[in-house]
Amino acid sequence: MLDTCIEDRASSFATAPRWTLRNARLVTPEAVVDGALTVEEGRIAAIDTEDRAETETGLDLDLGGDYLLPGFVDVHTDNLEKHIVARPGVFWNPVAAVLAHDALTVAAGITTVFDSLVVGAMGKPDRLKALPMMIEGLDKARRRGLLRADHRLHLRCEVPRTDIVEVLTPFLDDPHLVFGTFMEDSAPRDRDRFRFVMGTRGVEDETRLVELEAESHADGAENLAARRRALVEAFASRGIACASHDDTRAWHIDEAQGLGMTIAEFPVTPEAMDAASSAGMTVIAGAPNVVFGRSHKGFLSMRERTVAGAVQILCSDYIPSSLLRAVFLLVEGGMALPEATALVSARPAETFGLTDRGALVPGRRADLIHVAVVDGEPVVRGAWTKGRRVF
Repeated sequence: MLDTCIEDRASSFATAPRWTLRNARLVTPEAVVDGALTVEEGRIAAIDTEDRAETETGLDLDLGGDYLLPGFVDVHTDNLEKHIVARPGVFWNPVAAVLAHDALTVAAGITTVFDSLVVGAMGKPDRLKALPMMIEGLDKARRRGLLRADHRLHLRCEVPRTDIVEVLTPFLDDPHLVFGTFMEDSAPRDRDRFRFVMGTRGVEDETRLVELEAESHADGAENLAARRRALVEAFASRGIACASHDDTRAWHIDEAQGLGMTIAEFPVTPEAMDAASSAGMTVIAGAPNVVFGRSHKGFLSMRERTVAGAVQILCSDYIPSSLLRAVFLLVEGGMALPEATALVSARPAETFGLTDRGALVPGRRADLIHVAVVDGEPVVRGAWTKGRRVF
């Protein structure tokens, strides 16, 4: 059904075993080259820098000198939740919500997406109710062949929840689960951050803050650490990658390493960022931070850090379109386009074992995006997953 809505002889391309995108600026891992890219049976068959005028089948699409990039691999997006929880207490049809999210995803150039869902949300009953609905909606849409992007699961676990392991367990054997992260805004872990987070949740009364702080301390650092260990073991025993999240102290990075983690997601202070870099951890940062030049909550700016090479992966976090804008802003800041593109394609693909995609290389999946720059703005003009046009 999707193909009938696409122009440029889409019906022919949908069924042709071999076709070519020509007159393109190809963003390969090494350089940007003018040429053509041929797709065969859903994979990149060849890259031709001579850009011959026509393929053997006569099926070719002229990109008019625009860019052709690998489809983006987004390892963290909260976007689905926005579609299923339409308003507080108002839940949209799960499949309809998934399809709206999926369409926005590919329109942003994302062809592989890790849907980031909160497990054990504390003080947010809508999130608790939405979790199984979102997973069910994804499964139904997938079984019906309705998804344009390749959707994987990223589960974000609330460590302060005393029964978090039990809440997580029913979802651990989902075949699409590829990533687990651990959120712990507790007073024992970082008192200042705990109070800040409570403030973002509307708790401003000092008496109430003191009460919540006491409750958090009552749980005990040892219990929190034990739950974190149990969560890591649950994921690791299934071969699922884990990451620390929102680290603020160097010892948070040390703790993560001691538990076998090699990924730090969103270190929010210079201390934590420097510790992660010194430890050789893979650092994931939010593309909106790069676009704005700062965290939306006022934490560490990642734009300069990314240009300096301290960030290995960018994710869209809460704005799918931020990936494309971040790539071109980094280029304006002095980073080469292939290097900036790798932050949202090759590097996340390699980190999570998706070595069949993420780069314009013969033999890889034909997950591709056509990008034009219009009055300085990068715009997605087309997207393909496994050679099938989806946008």
